[in-house]
Amino acid sequence: MSPKKISAFILSVLFLLLLLSIIFPPEGIKITKNFTLKFITVEQLINPPEQKKTDISEIINGTDIEDETDTTAFIKEKKHSNLDSVKVDSQYVYYKPVPVKIDSVIRHIEFPDNTHSSLNKFFAILANIKNCKKPVRILHYGDSQIETDRITDYFRYKLQTQFGGTGPGIVPAIKAFDFKSPMIQSYTGEWKRYTVYGKRDTVIKHRRYGMAGNFARFTPVINDTLPDSLITFRQKDIIPGKLLKYASITISQSPYSFGPSKRYKRCKMFYGYNKSEVKIKIFADGQMTDQSILPPVNDYRVKTWNFDKTPQTLRFEFEAEDSPDIYGFSLEGYSGINVDNIAMRGSGGLIFTRMDLNMLGRMYKQLNAKLLILQFGGNTVPNVRKNYDYYKKAFSRQLRTLKRISPDITIIVIGLADMSKKENDTYVTYPNVPLIRDALKKAAFENNCAYWDMYEAMGGENSMPGWVFYDPPLAEKDFIHFTPRGARYIAKMFYNAFMFEYNRYIKKHK
Repeated sequence: MSPKKISAFILSVLFLLLLLSIIFPPEGIKITKNFTLKFITVEQLINPPEQKKTDISEIINGTDIEDETDTTAFIKEKKHSNLDSVKVDSQYVYYKPVPVKIDSVIRHIEFPDNTHSSLNKFFAILANIKNCKKPVRILHYGDSQIETDRITDYFRYKLQTQFGGTGPGIVPAIKAFDFKSPMIQSYTGEWKRYTVYGKRDTVIKHRRYGMAGNFARFTPVINDTLPDSLITFRQKDIIPGKLLKYASITISQSPYSFGPSKRYKRCKMFYGYNKSEVKIKIFADGQMTDQSILPPVNDYRVKTWNFDKTPQTLRFEFEAEDSPDIYGFSLEGYSGINVDNIAMRGSGGLIFTRMDLNMLGRMYKQLNAKLLILQFGGNTVPNVRKNYDYYKKAFSRQLRTLKRISPDITIIVIGLADMSKKENDTYVTYPNVPLIRDALKKAAFENNCAYWDMYEAMGGENSMPGWVFYDPPLAEKDFIHFTPRGARYIAKMFYNAFMFEYNRYIKKHK
């Protein structure tokens, strides 16, 4: 083809594209319910749209996160203050208010009334924590926004530094994803993980998922609905060693953990429903410290090990014909605060009513759980609707159920973050984000729960692009998740708002 013909072809294509941009409807052509075909318009060619983004510089400048994990500096700073303190496990612990400037509270916690009383029950425990005989538990549930201990890690660090406590808290038997986290885990054997959220495995015929909504096994599930002859193990029918399965879990210190969470004096294993004896050996830093036989049990149990010093590595070796359901391990101290990170990727938070509530309530009591933080909503955004009353009712039911099975528990709901979708060449807030935020807030207030608005804390509408394009970036290019640095900013905003309310409580009740 000659150069003239090539040029003519290119010009004709450009002309057709220009013609298409003129006649194509600006709003696009709706192909299906969820898909609209769009084409760039002449106006967009001449005047390209500018990226809409909220200026977040004032928010970020008002939230300093530098050197926030330097425990030594924190202790040194507070040691000569007028705050009441006591030394616990070689660590200074302070029970009176930490000064939090009003102008550093970017977004206050909201309450269903003007009394600000929704958190009083937990604040009373916090103010008197030096007299508590066992650790006080906070469970932080959330979707993928809190994976890798994001947000939880900073909140845990600040509370443990202020009120005492050690250890990262609950660690799953099997991690869902190999992300950075407070502990490194490795396994041998045929482990399988089952969850109450996400795609449920149909082999599971019960609701016993434990406090973290998951459990793991190293032998296949044997349902109680099968004939007794198939689930009863009798030694005379077994060829020695034929049915025995071997597996192990190793939990090691991670370079990503910091502060008091790196230390722990006790490990608890939550397990149950094994239909045969289970031999278990535990090794701390390569030395066997215990070997036990767990008898068959038709309930959940807790096995506890204590240590003189924090092991760098724990290894659990199992030998059994039928695996117990292992709900997780808790690495903790003997006092202070434990804060657990329980990330449920893909969940909208409507999972608690699908669990064995009797078991969950007993676990909360045994854990001494006093505060639940529920951070959900993001996974509801793709389901675009004009009304989210269904979600409000469903989430309200979760809160009502949790308060019924554990009347002593306090609940804080953290709303979803801003999320962006691409419109032409710019990123804008999904139109349903504020609607979902409102649904969560209404559900919280209906059940006398506190609410913290993460969407507004970020800057509100179209704030996510500001976080994504900040230098260095504070959110990922998916316009959904925070970077570790961004999560630290969010965590400090929430902590400041939390401590502001604690200070208010102390001043009112001193």
